[in-house]
Amino acid sequence: MTDASKAEPLMIAHAGGGFQGVAYSNSIEALDNSYRQGFRYIEMDFSWTNDGQLVCLHDWDKTYKKLFKQKTKAPLSRKKFEQMVAQHPTFRSCTLVTLVDWLADKPQVRIITDIKDDNLIGITHIIAQYPEIKDQLIPQFYQPEEYNVLKKKGFEDLIWILYQYKGSKQSVLDEAENMDLFAVSMRSRQAKSRTLQKLRQGHRIFVYTINKKSSIKRLSDKYGVSGFYTDFLVAE
Repeated sequence: MTDASKAEPLMIAHAGGGFQGVAYSNSIEALDNSYRQGFRYIEMDFSWTNDGQLVCLHDWDKTYKKLFKQKTKAPLSRKKFEQMVAQHPTFRSCTLVTLVDWLADKPQVRIITDIKDDNLIGITHIIAQYPEIKDQLIPQFYQPEEYNVLKKKGFEDLIWILYQYKGSKQSVLDEAENMDLFAVSMRSRQAKSRTLQKLRQGHRIFVYTINKKSSIKRLSDKYGVSGFYTDFLVAE
């Protein structure tokens, strides 16, 4: 494969995209706003409820408190989460039901999943309940051993995101050598490393989360970064 960084950078709305100055809402309103701005790749966070369902939420700690102005000591049930969403004055965080409904007339949109706990179980859960959106999903995975499992489930596009991976930079190169990936995602400081720069010969490098156009230009021009997760930048 030739240097993948020569194409125009791909812009990804992070956590549904920012809405009215709020990041991480994973809301219908954020999705609508991102879509209007031209985003067709949208990353969404998923967390488990206490009754084994997935809702669009980054975490039940700081993000839940920020969005809903209260604390919870443990995950809520899906029903309780839906009640909290219905009472929110500004936006409606997604559940799988509302996300699937939103996607129904937008076949060109791809959802990049971020399921921090029990990722493989979560992906299996989504496609078992809603097989109609499988082709619109780009699963992110965190450990190399997840790659083959997801490939066997029929996913062609996969992203290896490195924030949970504890191996060395060289081991990233070694593992990725035998992977057919949509991209490898990482922090900007990782993208600048000489070792991980070698990924460019076979893979696209994506970086999160970038909200300055000047940073996008620098990372793209100097380090060959070809995709950016962003909260508030307008897709061009």
